[in-house]
Amino acid sequence: MHLKKIEITNYRQLHNVMLDFQRNLTVLAGPNNSGKTTLISVLKGIFNDKSFKLSYDDIPTDLSIVWIDKVFSIFQKIITTENKENGMSKIIKELSIDDSFKEDYTIPQFNVRIQVDYNKESDEIQNFADYIMDLDNNKNSFYFLYRFEPIVSSFENLFAEQYDKIKLKFESIAKDDCPEKVAKIYSVKELLLKLYCGCLQEKVYFTNDSYSNLNIIDLSDFKKLFYFKNIQAHRELDDVENDNSKSVSKRIISLLKNDEDWIKNTKGLPDLILSEIISSGAKTTIQESSITSLDSTVQAISETSGGHVGKIQLEMDVNESDIEDFIQKITHAKYDIDGLLLSESSQGLGFSNLIYLHLLLEEYLKAIDNKKLNIILIEEPEAHMHPQMQNIFIRYLKDFYKDKNIQGLITTHSNEIVKDVGLENLRVLRQTDKSKSELFDLSTFKKSIKDITENVDEDNSFILENFFDWFFEIGYSEIIFADKVILYEGDTERLYIRKLLRKEKFSSLKNSYIAFIQVGGAYAYNYKKLLEKLKIKALIITDLDYDKQSATFEDAKQKNSSNLTINKFYNLKLKEEKPEETEEKQPTIADLYSWQSSTAYKTTVNEIIYVAFQDEDSTARTLEEAMLSKLLSTSVFTKYKRSEWQKIKKDSKLSFVIPHNKIGETDSEFTIKDIAESTSGNKTDFMYSVVLNSKEEDMLPTYIEKGLLWLAE
Repeated sequence: MHLKKIEITNYRQLHNVMLDFQRNLTVLAGPNNSGKTTLISVLKGIFNDKSFKLSYDDIPTDLSIVWIDKVFSIFQKIITTENKENGMSKIIKELSIDDSFKEDYTIPQFNVRIQVDYNKESDEIQNFADYIMDLDNNKNSFYFLYRFEPIVSSFENLFAEQYDKIKLKFESIAKDDCPEKVAKIYSVKELLLKLYCGCLQEKVYFTNDSYSNLNIIDLSDFKKLFYFKNIQAHRELDDVENDNSKSVSKRIISLLKNDEDWIKNTKGLPDLILSEIISSGAKTTIQESSITSLDSTVQAISETSGGHVGKIQLEMDVNESDIEDFIQKITHAKYDIDGLLLSESSQGLGFSNLIYLHLLLEEYLKAIDNKKLNIILIEEPEAHMHPQMQNIFIRYLKDFYKDKNIQGLITTHSNEIVKDVGLENLRVLRQTDKSKSELFDLSTFKKSIKDITENVDEDNSFILENFFDWFFEIGYSEIIFADKVILYEGDTERLYIRKLLRKEKFSSLKNSYIAFIQVGGAYAYNYKKLLEKLKIKALIITDLDYDKQSATFEDAKQKNSSNLTINKFYNLKLKEEKPEETEEKQPTIADLYSWQSSTAYKTTVNEIIYVAFQDEDSTARTLEEAMLSKLLSTSVFTKYKRSEWQKIKKDSKLSFVIPHNKIGETDSEFTIKDIAESTSGNKTDFMYSVVLNSKEEDMLPTYIEKGLLWLAE
């Protein structure tokens, strides 16, 4: 059996998330505060904890606010005008019908839908057999619904206990001169929410696949169906010589405790140790000498109670529990390095963590019950590990889970783990709105990416299957953890943009984790579906790339851009605005300028992707041309004499290449386009000279400025 699916509704920031599990290893990745710990607390609560409590701050804030707005005035009106008996009666009558709350006064329930799949041929399902709802031979699943239900009778009892306290609070805020009125109103609302949560009862049902035919199960019986092992993120490990936690040693002994040879060899130790103590004479010495001074006193006192106390002496009782404690104290894990035994702390936290996790996995394997659904959760296995060790360990875990045929969930912040686990095993949890997180299944995403590489020819068709796995492997997995993304063409753009982000006008981006992704003009479009899937705001900075032989601006406007990303996004937006356009258009530079500036077309896509490229004011085709155009406040087609370019270079302290004079000329004229072309092999030197001479703002192209300001919003 294996856990197929968990769907969580209305718990903290998890308004509605579905986690679809792989048969062996599933990895849940996400930034801090994305909801991973929240999801873990749900899993532990329903599968492991004897009792799972729901507090008012576990309810999504928007649902709490709606409920308070509905009931606050009801409580206030009745409780301040009626005595306790009448007040309680009227409020209960207003909120409930029979033994249920009226729908208007019920907070949408925290639900967990659980699907367990099984193999009829190989799985032992006798523990689950009573919960089969569908006898169709083609269906091999059990379905459970776990939730908290409000019980009116419980509400009434709690309300009676809190009535006087609530009444005093309402009377206090009713006074016009009430100091700290806002704080007291908040206090009343908090108390009402606690009252509501106090009447919620934990219930679980087995059901059909639509979760509509509910049949209640005893909670303890439900929890007995599962063996859920959780390895927490916080793990005590030896990292210094005076650290006596002995975590590895303890785990080894714990692992050996159920081993047949261990039991056989340690069973006789109590008798053996006691025999040695007796034969050495130590026992006799202790009996005769330890209490001589006390004996006369005991005898004197015993006369007051009839003289029946007896003689006091010390005896040694050695049992298996004592031996186990003794072995625990004297046993240490050691590392044999060329005959020299080193302590646990000698190998560092990373290695100790790896060994510790492996031992826990081995313990888990020994405890598996085939009549139950078994699943193990490891929180942040990468703790204390160097990236290379993380890389090796996740590959080891993938093989381990598959070879041992076990099912597990790993949560991680590690870019290395995300890179190596593969999209099929990867689930991503991200905060997409205030107090709201969403879960994205990248295994389903991988199956749907074929349509994002339409322009790849047959010779490169492998990209259709491997594009994202490969790009994740080379480091673009950081998108998973990013708040925002900037996609750019080359190293000079990255250098320039990073410097720009230090400027005051872009200061709001400093507190965001930005993933910088280097892509060519042909491949930036390929990230569209991933960015949309993860709902990440992204800026694509790319070049217009029209025919470099264009001699005039008017000539350039009639040319086409060779940038596939710009052309693809242009046609996408064109189809949105003009559905009648059925064929893709090869836009001219004039068309792209119109798209960039008009109200009909925007260079944003679905409001999360912004395509930034050179504008009509600069007439440039590359970043370097646009920067020089901004510095000189002129078109890239404007000509300057070679001597003028030499002066510009000297005054600006920029590093660029000025072509030699043309044959037969003493002071040839060159455009910005000519300078950029001559400098094409020295772009890095040019950009360093911009940054080192603090000219990044003076040369900031408008299209980049607009794009960064949009990203900062």
